Amino acid sequence: MTHPSPIKRILVLDDEHAIRILLKTFLEGHAYEVQVADDGENATALFESFRPDLVISDIMMPAENGLSVVSRLRQKDPRIKVIYLSAWLDEAETEKRLQEELETHPDYRLIQKPFQLSKLLEAIRNYP
Repeated sequence: MTHPSPIKRILVLDDEHAIRILLKTFLEGHAYEVQVADDGENATALFESFRPDLVISDIMMPAENGLSVVSRLRQKDPRIKVIYLSAWLDEAETEKRLQEELETHPDYRLIQKPFQLSKLLEAIRNYP
């Protein structure tokens, strides 16, 4: 099966085990190669060895938020595609960081939790 976009390899970063397993299982079922990480340190190590086309990252996590992790990953590959997942869209700091992200990387996507898997798949397939 071919995908409209060049995305084949996806790195999922989320502190919730159930979300990581759900996304890995679902996306592998749609012919994507998927690796999962539970924090920024693991995501950085996987990013270097796995070289994903897309990072799907939760924003709010206990140790380091997804925006900081993605910023670090972009230092390694500024062209990386990103879809953020977030249940916290009204927190001031998150809003500020997302605005900065929009100014420097206007092509990122944001999907609000809870989300439908079909909407996430659509966002991946239609990513420019």
